[in-house]
Amino acid sequence: MALFRRRTGLPQIRQTGTRRSGGIIRLGRRERLPRIGYAGPQRGRRGKVLRPLIGVAVVLLLLTLTARKWLPLISLVVPDRYVMAYAPDPIQQAIFEIDPAEQIPTPAIVDESAAASLLSTISPTATPTPAPSTAEGGSGAPAGYVQPTPLAVAPTPTLTPVFSYAVDPRAEDRENRADLSQASYLLTGFNWEQQGYNNCGPASIRVLMSYWGVDFTEEEAASFLKPNPEDPNVRPDEIASFVEQYGYQAIVREGGNIELIKEFILAGYPVLIETGYDPEPETIGWTSHYLTLVGFSDADQQFIAMDTYRRPNWAYPYQEIDTYWRQFNRRYIIVHRPDQAAAVASIIGEAMDDETMYTNALYTAQFELSLDRSDPFGWFNLGTSLVGLGRYEDAATAFDQARQLGLPSRFLWYQFAPFEAYLQVGRYDDVLTLADDVLGAKATEEAFYYRGLAYAAQGDIEEARRQLNQALRFNRNYEAARLALDALGEE
Repeated sequence: MALFRRRTGLPQIRQTGTRRSGGIIRLGRRERLPRIGYAGPQRGRRGKVLRPLIGVAVVLLLLTLTARKWLPLISLVVPDRYVMAYAPDPIQQAIFEIDPAEQIPTPAIVDESAAASLLSTISPTATPTPAPSTAEGGSGAPAGYVQPTPLAVAPTPTLTPVFSYAVDPRAEDRENRADLSQASYLLTGFNWEQQGYNNCGPASIRVLMSYWGVDFTEEEAASFLKPNPEDPNVRPDEIASFVEQYGYQAIVREGGNIELIKEFILAGYPVLIETGYDPEPETIGWTSHYLTLVGFSDADQQFIAMDTYRRPNWAYPYQEIDTYWRQFNRRYIIVHRPDQAAAVASIIGEAMDDETMYTNALYTAQFELSLDRSDPFGWFNLGTSLVGLGRYEDAATAFDQARQLGLPSRFLWYQFAPFEAYLQVGRYDDVLTLADDVLGAKATEEAFYYRGLAYAAQGDIEEARRQLNQALRFNRNYEAARLALDALGEE
């Protein structure tokens, strides 16, 4: 009874215990004692641990459910290059809101009859020039070809270029080395390196100039070509200005063809081409890329490229090159020494003249559209060539058709002929719509520049100055923006 008394003296037991009619506590209820008397503190400790864990789990669940709303905000405070370097692909897609199927804005009204009439009424203003012919019995050089002076640097003793950096594992998974033993011709002496984030322009020109014995780092090239590391685009005119610092010249032409590339390689000139690029269509989607073509194999029907995104000596079928190259109106860049200018011009031929070049490209686009009128790139190329010829009304019609059919969302990060056409015909709202669409996804000096020109044309000089200053803040070397700002006069 003393035991029972001691226990019945506990308030918890006296209040909660169950008694028989005789007032004696049932021994069968002893299991309540640990739970009430000294299990409580253990439960409290568990509660102190569980409550924060539950809270964290709830927060993580809420963050996961709302990720698509807040993840894009990260790009406002974290530079894109760091996101691309460290975030997994699914997180990158959410942050950048990447939709590979997204397209540039379509025009409000499309005159289908005007587009159809355009194809049937195009008339040349110059005689089209055929592709360079091959001298009979020669070594593959075109008739009238002038042999360039020997290279200032000796090629490396092997066909394999020197590696500057380890290859990204992602590229190693895409093994596609060309069979160099089958090469019809191959230029050597390149120092290849894997490009940094969004840096194919600086990396490609570094690789190309290593062939000429000129050495600089990718970072040094980038500091001139794209002072803002977030700039997604390097224009061909920027490349031309950059190589001039080293005593070289670069000529930029459009309307090239497969045979012309071969002629340049045979003559000892690597060919830098600007192309569409879609190596990861499900995650990254369409973008632009520079490729340095250094050899070819007629046996395999392939070009050999120094691809800074993938690997050196990367094999590209002729057809694949042309498919993506035509998305930039088959634009190419040849870097040469000043004393080689005549040799380069002799290979290009009559297309050295802008009017002839754009007329030839116009006919090519017209022919391709005759095979497939639903081809947006054909219409875009048609518009680009018409801008080159100063036929802006017709160009705007062609660009309307291209936009209606659908162009990749990043297309106007890299090509600007539609802005020129719409400005010339007074369609300033279209210029602002397209520029706003670009800037909504990625800041570029060109979009700020054309937005400034549109505001100036509308009479809003203050806003025009602000936009042009934005362009110069983004790229201090953008001479067109500086000239446009000077033309507006003092504030």
